Amino acid sequence: MRIFYSFIILVTSAILWLLPITEAVYDFRTDVRDDNFYVTTAVGETTANVTLHSALYENDTSKFSFYSDLASDVPVFVSYNGTSRVVAMTGYSANNTRTLTVTYDVDALSSTTAIDTLLDIVPWIWYLLIICFPVAGLAAIFMGKI
Repeated sequence: MRIFYSFIILVTSAILWLLPITEAVYDFRTDVRDDNFYVTTAVGETTANVTLHSALYENDTSKFSFYSDLASDVPVFVSYNGTSRVVAMTGYSANNTRTLTVTYDVDALSSTTAIDTLLDIVPWIWYLLIICFPVAGLAAIFMGKI
């Protein structure tokens, strides 16, 4: 029976390990925002800046995406200024006007520091539980407590 209980504990631990807790916390903390901008470039100009309506969540540019309605545009992200929320991009076709759609994550929990503090430690608590659960369970089985 000890082998069966050990197997159940290890399978349960593996299932718990596979749950996407950190992604769930990130999704809870953020909202996806889409902004549309009309961007005009002059003759010989292939760069332009846009000012986002809201700040990027934690200045994380990895979740930042954009789309131009002109097929000749190949926009490339250059930089982001977190203070002014200005995004610099290049790769536009010169002497054109396009609609640029920018998609980015924003803070969904503004001004809730208590929840932010709790959500900062939830993944650590989860990892601690995942590590301690099988160790405590297997120790109880082999010490004859179960």
